[in-house]
Amino acid sequence: MSNAFDLLSENEVRQITSLVDTLEQSTFDFLQLELGDMKLTIGKGNAPVPAGSAVAQVAPAVAAVAAAPVSVALAAPAAAVPATKSESPDQDGTIAVVAPIMGRFYAKPEPGAAAFVSLGATVDADASVGLIEVMKVFNAVRAGVSGVVTEICVQDAQFIEYGQVLFRIRPTKGSHP
Repeated sequence: MSNAFDLLSENEVRQITSLVDTLEQSTFDFLQLELGDMKLTIGKGNAPVPAGSAVAQVAPAVAAVAAAPVSVALAAPAAAVPATKSESPDQDGTIAVVAPIMGRFYAKPEPGAAAFVSLGATVDADASVGLIEVMKVFNAVRAGVSGVVTEICVQDAQFIEYGQVLFRIRPTKGSHP
């Protein structure tokens, strides 16, 4: 099997090295990243290996696999917060909207534009409340529950972790699980 890294540019290898460094400094167990036909899994210890995949071991913390479309998956330790919203309301009746992936959070669709939401804003479950950028790919964050934004827990352009609380929303009647 040929080395998957032979096909990568010097800049792509630097980006992967940066991801390894970031993972080593985080509390996450592993990171899986799929871009085009390249799938990269970086893990501390035993990262999960997709069934039926041929894995070339590159370094103790890095493995590359050919296949698949664009997607990103991150996993934190078992006690991590769910990826979209907490399953039950907090003691004050609010639902926490948490980061589905790690990256840089943007409260605005573009520089100079108004924020997606503000304190006291009413949102629908499908409303975009922000963007998370990972390697120049922007992922919309949905509210996940209809209600009123009671707390904004992150700042624009802040680096965020998987499972970090971004907003708290007080659900309207009948809109929470």
